Amino acid sequence: MEVVDLKILRRALLVGLILELLLVAMGHYRPRFRPTFELFGCMMIAGVAGLLYARDLARGFGAGALGGAAIGAMCGIVAVACASLLGDRPDLYIPWGVLVATLTGGIGGLFGQMDAMMKAFLKTLRR
Repeated sequence: MEVVDLKILRRALLVGLILELLLVAMGHYRPRFRPTFELFGCMMIAGVAGLLYARDLARGFGAGALGGAAIGAMCGIVAVACASLLGDRPDLYIPWGVLVATLTGGIGGLFGQMDAMMKAFLKTLRR
């Protein structure tokens, strides 16, 4: 049995990457936006992408957290690389940005598994 489902991973990753690219572009063209919302937005997007993955996967907390962390890391790498290409000086944030995005993606994966369990429980109550 696979730990990571690539179809679900691609779908959640696509959502995360599109939102991360939009966030970085918004921070590039609106510099006042950057110091207050960019890190929080990056974390939130990584967490939500991890949640979406684990909620669709529903194979346990370990698999959900692992997939969420992988998605979070990929979202963080893409956000930092895009900001670097735009010249927004993220060299200070490369290790921290990717680490924080990985952590929040993993936490989002845990919450996604919890949501999948609650959904399954509510289905049993309806019957």
